[in-house]
Amino acid sequence: MRSPVPAVLGVAWMAGFYTLAALGVEPVATFFFLFAWAGLLFTFDQLIARAEGRSLIARLAARSFALLMAWSAVLWFACELANLGLRNWHYVMVTDVDAARLAGTVIAFGTVLPGVFWIDHWLGARGVAASVRLRPLRSGPRFLLALQAAGAASLALCLLDPTRFYPLIWGVAPLILAPMVYRRAADGWLSQWERGEYGPTLRMLLAGAIAGGCWEFFNYWARAKWIYTVPFFDELKLFEMPLLGFLGFPPFALGCATVYRLLVWHRLAPPFGCFAQQGPAAGRLARAAAIAVAVVVSVAGYLAVDRVVVTSRTPRVADAAAIGPEQRRALKAAGVSHLTQLTGWRSERRWAEVEAMLGDSSAADLRQVVALYLHQGIGTEYGNRLAAAGFTSLESLRGWGAGELWERLRAEGSEGRVPTRAQVKVWLRRLPRGDD
Repeated sequence: MRSPVPAVLGVAWMAGFYTLAALGVEPVATFFFLFAWAGLLFTFDQLIARAEGRSLIARLAARSFALLMAWSAVLWFACELANLGLRNWHYVMVTDVDAARLAGTVIAFGTVLPGVFWIDHWLGARGVAASVRLRPLRSGPRFLLALQAAGAASLALCLLDPTRFYPLIWGVAPLILAPMVYRRAADGWLSQWERGEYGPTLRMLLAGAIAGGCWEFFNYWARAKWIYTVPFFDELKLFEMPLLGFLGFPPFALGCATVYRLLVWHRLAPPFGCFAQQGPAAGRLARAAAIAVAVVVSVAGYLAVDRVVVTSRTPRVADAAAIGPEQRRALKAAGVSHLTQLTGWRSERRWAEVEAMLGDSSAADLRQVVALYLHQGIGTEYGNRLAAAGFTSLESLRGWGAGELWERLRAEGSEGRVPTRAQVKVWLRRLPRGDD
């Protein structure tokens, strides 16, 4: 039996970085999701090695694993393009360092497929759902066309009325692409169901649920995070995710597996585990076209994320219009260049230095302004708009309705983006209680 020590190291890694993030230590606080997810991926990789004698990463080797991560990033950039119409989530407090933001985004998106597939592989190694057999599915040309029509209809409804039909987006890929996998005689979920084998599908759905739960847990504790603004179901949340939103992770995982089977079949992605079937090598023209599409999707997706879906970056003191000249000088003297330095580890020492230079009244006003800019990732762009409209503290937001405040901000003539009504609703709903 192999030693469990490597897997324990992964757990210890996650616990250590969680502690650093809770203390507000940078860059861990901002990039906590990446650090934690790397630890989880390593843990599952070592559990697989313990069960099978060799880890998946070792079997793939560096070049193939990098290619898997590249396709993973492409897939999630495509999801980000879909979110331009859905507007179901946005990112806050990402790093203001351009190169680090680009690298962090690509690496984070590059871990989506490995995370789902490693969990699925480990579940398979444990024999989860291995014996689940039910009545075989009878499929034929009409059935396959009906599935694809349902997928196309789901996509159309999401585009035409995203407010009502946005949950359907997660069924588009498995419905449209699964018949394509089946027609190529690759062993996708349709072929498995045709043999009465439902276990692999159940494992992938479970892997999606586990991965989704871990994503949301890690995201909740990170400084740079995504926040959901989902219509109708955004009141009751677990971490940042509306409870019903967790139902989207299982079909998303099934869609990931379907996409990857096609990539492996056409020899565009490395085979491993249950993704082993390959067809004839794609011609040069087809391969070039696939790579060109991937590049376009990635570039467009990153620009969409960086310019639209990211609503705030680490707030610089120099960009916060509500901070007065005297307060700026005191912050500079205390070595504070970003407002996030005034929270977490060593922050009270910095506040003590600032208060000694400003006095109680001005320091108290500064604390209120900082709390406003940092609240739910408001940041400097929206924070400056709030300040221009007369809101310089969280207390000043109390008593306002989301629609009323949104109209007030929209009417404000200052430059920059206007937050959505859903974002304003998040700010107001999560105001600290009066006695906090």
